[in-house]
Amino acid sequence: MSQAILPAVRPAVAQIKPVNREVELKFLVAEVGFKAAQQWPVLGLNGRRPSSRRLHTVYYDTAQGDLQRHKMLLRMRTLPRGHVMTLKWSGGFPGGLFERGEIEVTTAYEVPDPSLFGAEVAGMIEAATEGRALAAIYATDIRRATHQIRSETSTIEIAFDAGVIVAGEMTMPVREIELEWKAGDVADLYRLGVALAEAFPVRLGMLAKSDRGVLLAAGASPKAVRSYAMLSGDLTVDEAIGRAINSCLAQFAANWPAFEAGDAVAAVHQMRVALRRLRAMLGLFQRAFPCPEFVSLREEARDIATLLGEARNLDVFMRLVREGPHAAFPDEAGFEDILQDCEARREAAYGSVRDLLAAPATTRFVLSAQAFVARCGWRNSLPADALPRLTAPAQEFAAQNLSRLHDKLLKRGKHVTALSPHQRHELRIGLKKLRYVAELFGPLFDNPAQVKSYTRTTARLQDQLGTFNDMNVAIGMVNQIAGAHLRAAGIILGWCGRGTGTDQDTLKENWRDFRKSRRFWD
Repeated sequence: MSQAILPAVRPAVAQIKPVNREVELKFLVAEVGFKAAQQWPVLGLNGRRPSSRRLHTVYYDTAQGDLQRHKMLLRMRTLPRGHVMTLKWSGGFPGGLFERGEIEVTTAYEVPDPSLFGAEVAGMIEAATEGRALAAIYATDIRRATHQIRSETSTIEIAFDAGVIVAGEMTMPVREIELEWKAGDVADLYRLGVALAEAFPVRLGMLAKSDRGVLLAAGASPKAVRSYAMLSGDLTVDEAIGRAINSCLAQFAANWPAFEAGDAVAAVHQMRVALRRLRAMLGLFQRAFPCPEFVSLREEARDIATLLGEARNLDVFMRLVREGPHAAFPDEAGFEDILQDCEARREAAYGSVRDLLAAPATTRFVLSAQAFVARCGWRNSLPADALPRLTAPAQEFAAQNLSRLHDKLLKRGKHVTALSPHQRHELRIGLKKLRYVAELFGPLFDNPAQVKSYTRTTARLQDQLGTFNDMNVAIGMVNQIAGAHLRAAGIILGWCGRGTGTDQDTLKENWRDFRKSRRFWD
């Protein structure tokens, strides 16, 4: 499937399905759970057999992967009565990982002709590919059984997919349960997903078949994801709340595949960052619009981050020992023994992370938060006279909070070099909150260069204070694991003590730069 595809001749009749908002959840499951879930009482079988069909689908892109880079996919699906060409794309939708745009057109031909979508959508594809030829990259061959679940408030389709992804000589098995929102209250989709995860041994899948196909064709593995930017344009506060929460949830969950594929160190770090960003946002919103679910979600995020913390602390400590005292004193045998002890602890900590991500409670956390956003649950906690504040421009809300956080830090960081370790820690936490708010809300302001300069200045100061904090954490860790290796432990303690007390001139410089930094929101 590597040949370039020439545009098909336009058929006499093309039936176009209007642009849709696609919202779907995918759950990975072993064969036993797959069979058991097909008897789920929620399906309301009553002796009825599900609709079943075979789906052969070919996915197209340029040799350079232009569509994938622009978060678009183009596929041709063969059905008994013809072919369906589909374009899906991310971006412009507030639903995070689970929401995409979608447009379909029925055609008599089995190769793609983007012009059938109409001029606007065809132009999107042309701009993304820069006119380069499309080629078949990978295919899927799936047996799908579907059920429609209708309630008073929504219609949701449940599909049981089993089959294979094929890219050249390489194959990858597929066995998953897909829940797709069709109509009504989208929050019902997330509630049904929580019920499925609690009833059967399933795991929320964060990679679509198309993502797995791209990786299979490239011989690649998922990599850690830094962040998701979802705020832009003239948003209201109400819209910004949902998008900010979804941005943090997306970063957290998008790193699960990287962790499972082996990029564990970076994935754990990014998951912790995502949860800290989420807690900072929820605290910000709780202050302005008190809501019990802001509080409960913040507590759940804290608990999950705590479980990730042991693995991250060991990663940081082992890197510090290898790159610092061990490199300086390579003949000291005690370092290797300490590192071996740390590695055993690290394996146990990463096992705990693996269990955490597979636990129904973690899936419930993500989906319950998405349901909360889908129904804009914070509105229900406000008195009627406070609701108009949600319609205010998000830019104004961001500016007020950025000013408050910035001014608070200026007071807290006065005489920065004389601060105690605890005071430096509190200053660092405050800088993190400010930086997260600046990064998330920065796109609302029409001065990206100033936003970038401000967040970089904040990051430099935060990173230096973070180094001091890492040293203090390392001191505590040495006291736990030193054992009989007293000489090596003493060297590490001396190294860390030196690190916490030096570089005051750089700290002064970084603080001065922060104090004089231009506030991009003014």
